[in-house]
Parts: sequence; structure tokens; C-alpha cells
Amino acid sequence: MLLLAVLHAFFPRHFRWREELASISLLTRQIFYVHHFFIALTVGLMGLLTLSSADDLLGPSVGRRILLGLSVFWFVRLLCQLFVY
Repeated sequence: MLLLAVLHAFFPRHFRWREELASISLLTRQIFYVHHFFIALTVGLMGLLTLSSADDLLGPSVGRRILLGLSVFWFVRLLCQLFVY
């Protein structure tokens, strides 16, 4: 999952998104890139959770770690919603 998250950084050039998205509106292009970012962030956080907490995933404390990851995701998402769009 971490490798996939890192590979997201190379997707725009590989898929030539600059050329592909040139004809759409600025808002739609921004939404596209922000969603792309959050997909990579989500996959990366899941990968970090798996690597850092493999033993805890089977124990009762997993709820706190999942909550932290989800909280980070939604807080950053809120900031983008307020300041990017």
C-alpha cells in the first residue's frame, strides 16, 4: 500500500494529466487533483497502519489508531475543502 501511495506522485506525468485536463474547468481540475491526493493519503495511511500496528490490529487498541488515521484524513480533507476549492 505504501508503494502504491508513492506511485501516485508519478501518475500525473505518466498519464499526461496536464494535457488531458487542460480542456476542463479549473474547479473540476482542482477537484480531480485533490481527490487524487486523498486517495494516495488514504492508501498511505492504511499502509502505515499495517506496518506500524500489525500486532495491535488483532488487539483491543486498534480502535484508537484507526480513529487517529481517520481524524487526520478528515482534518486534512476539511482544510482542502476550505482553502483549495
